[in-house]
Amino acid sequence: MKQGVSNTILFVSFLIAQLLISNFIDFGPMLFIVIYPLFILTLPVSFSPVVVLMWAFGMGLGTDLLYNGMAGLNSASLVMMAFLREPVLSLIIRKGELESEIRPGMAEMGFRRFLLYAGILLAIQHISVVFIESFSLSYFIGNLPRLLFSFTVNMLLLILLEFGIFYKNWR
Repeated sequence: MKQGVSNTILFVSFLIAQLLISNFIDFGPMLFIVIYPLFILTLPVSFSPVVVLMWAFGMGLGTDLLYNGMAGLNSASLVMMAFLREPVLSLIIRKGELESEIRPGMAEMGFRRFLLYAGILLAIQHISVVFIESFSLSYFIGNLPRLLFSFTVNMLLLILLEFGIFYKNWR
């Protein structure tokens, strides 16, 4: 019960923060800021893949409905990321290393593993956004600078947020 309330508060907080960033700060066409993937990245390992997919769809749908963008863009990209979350986790972490009740974060995985885990999944999410937005593979080279710039900025932002929000032992 306590974990459900905590996850719901985090869900609403990330959704509001994403909407405030998206609606009130214009970064231009070369950069799109997304902080909501951190919510999906840090859901506990004990959650079934179906539950993670439902959280991802809810977060993406909430962003799509409240933001004036392409309908379904955030939902589809976040569901793709959530779908590949478990295989990426199993590639990075051995089966017994991460206990089932722990959330995959910097404190539990270490900096390098978290960086690899978050980097792979954030790249999947960003590539999905760019391909859905352009609706074609033919514009990939034209979108590559935007993809790389947005990925770099968002990766730095997610690490700072993970460090500031969830990483308690930094002192």
